[in-house]
Parts: sequence; C-alpha cells; structure tokens
Amino acid sequence: MTPLDRRGFLRTGTVAAGLAVTPALAPNRAEARAARRYRRSLPAGWTYPVAEELLPFGHGVMSGDPLADRVILWTRLTIPDRRGWDASVVRDPQGFRRVTVRWVVARDPGLRRVVRRGRVTTTAARDWTVKVDADRLPSATTLYYAFEALGWRSPVGRTRTAPAPGDDVGSLTIAHFACTSWWHDVFNSFARVAERNDLDLITHAGDHVYDNSGGHPASRVWADQWSWDTDVDNADVRTPAELRRRYALYYADPQLMAAHHAAPWAIMADQHDYDPSSVDGVTTLSTEQAGRVFFEWTPVRPPLPDGSGRFPTSPGPRRQVPLPRGEASLLSYRVLPFGDLADVVLLDVRRFAGRDGEVSQVLGDRQWAWLERTLLDSRDRAAFRVVVNQVNLGQLRAFNLPAASAFAQAFGMDPNAPQGELYTTAWGGQPAERTRLLSWLREQGILDNVVLSGDSHGFFGNDLVEDPQLPAYEPLTGRGTLGAVGVEMVGSTAGRPGGQDVIAEELYFAAVGGSRGAAFADAEGFDTQYRPAALAPTLTLETAARVANPHLRYFNWRADYGHTIVSVQPDQAVIECWSTPQRVVATDQTLLAQHTTARGAPHLAPVLSPEPVTGPRRGRRAPRPRVRRASS
Repeated sequence: MTPLDRRGFLRTGTVAAGLAVTPALAPNRAEARAARRYRRSLPAGWTYPVAEELLPFGHGVMSGDPLADRVILWTRLTIPDRRGWDASVVRDPQGFRRVTVRWVVARDPGLRRVVRRGRVTTTAARDWTVKVDADRLPSATTLYYAFEALGWRSPVGRTRTAPAPGDDVGSLTIAHFACTSWWHDVFNSFARVAERNDLDLITHAGDHVYDNSGGHPASRVWADQWSWDTDVDNADVRTPAELRRRYALYYADPQLMAAHHAAPWAIMADQHDYDPSSVDGVTTLSTEQAGRVFFEWTPVRPPLPDGSGRFPTSPGPRRQVPLPRGEASLLSYRVLPFGDLADVVLLDVRRFAGRDGEVSQVLGDRQWAWLERTLLDSRDRAAFRVVVNQVNLGQLRAFNLPAASAFAQAFGMDPNAPQGELYTTAWGGQPAERTRLLSWLREQGILDNVVLSGDSHGFFGNDLVEDPQLPAYEPLTGRGTLGAVGVEMVGSTAGRPGGQDVIAEELYFAAVGGSRGAAFADAEGFDTQYRPAALAPTLTLETAARVANPHLRYFNWRADYGHTIVSVQPDQAVIECWSTPQRVVATDQTLLAQHTTARGAPHLAPVLSPEPVTGPRRGRRAPRPRVRRASS
C-alpha cells in the first residue's frame, strides 16, 4: 500500500457497522436545541487535525488507569468555527459556551446492558475535553462505553476494569509502547495491538507526543515532497494551544485511534511531553502548563496533590475529573493494582530529579518514600510488579560507539567514558541511586519485577543486578552471589530513530553535506542506501555491548520499530518484542524475540521456538469507529 496524503490518512479507517439506538443517552430539550444549532462542516481554510467523519468526536474516545471498580473515560468535542481552532482565543465556537455531554458504560457493544451512566459539561477552558471517572463498576470485566453530545453518538470504546484481590483471572496481558513519533511511523503497531481481544492494559513509557519532529527521515512526508519548513504541524511547540494541537494531530490518526478504542491505557509522560518553551527569553509554555495539557488530553488519573500517590474518590457521574494546577500538574507517579497477579507501578524519573538537598537525585525524596511504601505493600499482595519507567534502569557500560557524537546528542551518552556509564540521564547519570534501589529490593525480598522502559529507541533486555560481573552475577542463569532482582525490557519506538538510523543519518549528512533535517523528505533514498550501509556497524555495536554488559540479555538497536507484549502469569512472565513496517500502512508484524522470567528466579531466558502468547479472555471487539445520530 502506498503512503497516504495527510488529509486522506486522517480520514481513513472509519466506515463501520451501525449501533442499535438505545435510550441510555437520551437528550433533554435543551440538548436537542443545541443539536439543531451544531454544524459539523469544516470552514474553508480549516487546518486543525481531526477525523472529520467522526465529528463532533473527531479524536475518538479513550479510557485509562483502570482500578477494580472504576476507570477514566475520555473524549473531546470539536466545534468548527471560521474564526479558528484555538480554544484560548475562540471561547464560544458557533455560539456555544458550554456543552452537555452524556456518557454510558455497558456490558455489550450495543450499550443495551447499562452498568453506569452520567452527564457532564465541558467548555473551552479545558479545550472541550471530557474526562469522567466511571465508578461502581464490576471488577475484571470487559466493558463498552460511549459519549453523546450535540446530537451525535461517539464511537464505542472497549475498556476493562482491573481484577480485585481474589479474582481468578489466570493471567494479565499488557502491550507496551514508548517514544511515539507521528512523523516517522504510520503507527502499524497500534493497529496490530487494537486487533487483539485479550488485552488488559496498554502502557506507554513516555514521549506519548513529541514537541518537535527532530528532523529525522519522515514516513508521512517523503512520498508527497512536503517541505519540512512550511508544514504547520512540523513546527516546535511553543504555547499551550500548539501543544493541544499536537495531541490533536496524533489522536486523529486512525491507527492510534483504534488502539485508544481497544483497551485502557496507563501513560507516564517523559521529557518531550512536558518540555517548556520560550521566545526571546520569555516563557511561552511552562512545564506546569504542559502538565495541564497532558492531563486534559489523556485518561491519566490525577493523584492527590500531596505527593502521596493516592487517588481521590470519583467526583461522581455528573462532574468531570478536576484538572491539576500548578505543582500538582507535575504529579503523575502512581500505582494501579491488578489483583493478586501484579501491581502496575508508574515512575517519574524526570520531574523531580536533581533537587538540591535531597538524597534521591532521580526520583526525589518524596517519590522515593512513596515507591518504598508501594513496593512493600505489593510484595505482600501481588506475584509481580510491572514497573513503567521512562529511561533505562539497567546499566550500559563502556564500548566503542560508531558516530559517537551523534549518539551523545541523541541519547545523552558519553562515548569518551573509559569506565562507568554511557547513559548520562536518569539512572545512568546516578548509578549509585540505581545500586541503592536494587540493593533495597534484594534486602526486602522484592524480586519479581518486570520493568518496562523507553527513551533508548531500541529493544534492550536486561537482568537487573547491582554488579553484572562474576561472581556477583552469572549470565546464563541470572544467579550468582547477588543475582538479579528483576528484569527489564526497554521497548522500541513508533519510529523515533535507534542505533542503526543514527549511524545512517551521520552517513547521509556526510554524503550530502546537509544539516539535521536534510533527509526529512528523503526517506526512500535513506532506506535504500544509508540504512543498509549502517547495518554492519550496528551489529558490531550490539556485539560489543553484549560483551561489555553480560546482563544485557537481548539487544536490538536496528531499524526494527514496534512494541512489547507482556503476559503476567502466576508462575512466570512472558515478554515479547514485535516489529511492524514503518513507512507504509500494512498488516505485517514480526515476532523478533520472546523471553520468560520465572517467579522467584528473575532472569530473561530466551525462548528458542516461540509461539505468540495470548491471554485467556476473548471479549468482543469494540465496533469500528463511527458516529451516528443521537437517540431521541
């Protein structure tokens, strides 16, 4: 299939089977009048990214942060207005200052067997987003949900509540992503994950959206010869309005939207999600403003503002989830209990690092204390801990790097370090704190930890141990005088360049004398000439890294972009690395590697003849995205 033009790509994949009309979301007279006023057509010159055929729900629906009895539900209304798309400027599009939005949760895709329903209002103050905490739900249950507003029914999403203690669920199946770049990948991995009917959760370790394209060869650009200087959505994000628009660009994508509709998400932001911006020395986007937009546009459950990591009670069926302000907009570390099998622990190594006077220079002292309490509680309740962590926790020690300066720029590495860590951000920049954490886990007997990380743009599979050399660590078994206290898989990316592409870019720039961004519209030439030339040095680099780091059980820094699947079972966890095509929409996917780690004996053991893992649940898929007229 050839790449699609931008408008075509945003509007594909949305024909579907119809939904039965149900009185679950019946409007009142005022809402009926609003429906008659609302105009779905886009004004001439409209540029805001949106799936037009789904209006007013032009960015679909999404759920997240499931607990045993509640889950966050999200959507956004688009009200086209000839004055523009910026809600901070046009606060009354088409004369609307507020809109009533109804929501419903049911046991079936037709929304007949209703479990919970409610009604809230939204305004321009929260960019017309809707975020409700649907409570009083049955545990470990696949559910379906939808919204209704302005005379239209949203697409139906599928979600799932977490198991409660004692629920017999057999296993948990999690899909994991990191570093999602709209420009550099057409999001095939999200479509493959959306096709599964066994997922309990989708996790994302950060850079859920990017504030800039980075100038790398762009999958969505090269076939149409766009200029990377003139496309409005290729500019660096400078204001809250532009950051909101960046989420809109991503969420209008049909492949990502399908994954949003398929299962609940648990997202931890990395640095690009929160990057501040300034113009001529004047701040135009603060970190706290970026945090507010993150909470507006994601189904992340805001913890209490006291830093305890605990959640407030649901505000009920007729109130939106309050958006955190100020310092509270930085707080997103939290834990999602999944019954007796696992706790999903989301760490933040970005927002609280490097604070003067604090012992923990990665997590900050308050988050460190929360983590200790959380893990001790989990040890006594759950078989495994699945830890979502933005940046590699495992060591990466010295080896020779081709294109050393490029790696230093791309990944924060110090190629000149004769000893110690190459990765100079987060845990790599504070190796003593990593040792402190891993030693504490050993002392407390908290061994069955599966860490899912991001940031490095490749698959890095580690046994987690303070000292990865003999006799402290024995690489064939994970044992030794110390032995591993868990395992880690750094997931690949949805297109953000890894080792092979960083080397290929250096070769390209040297050949054409171009600056970063020279290959932005030449992915075809880049792929046919420079990627192949970069493969041999990449394989050499991988081999050197494995020799220097015996705990590095799997390393793939090639141009294999995709996702990770984790199956948590009572006696083991199974971890799979998958890749999908990057440049064109396609249905292929490749299982690159499968590993297991046994409960009580953490160690990434390769499966030589892998069979893809599937979870025990077979809930019906949500209908393909479609809006329909509201019930009357």
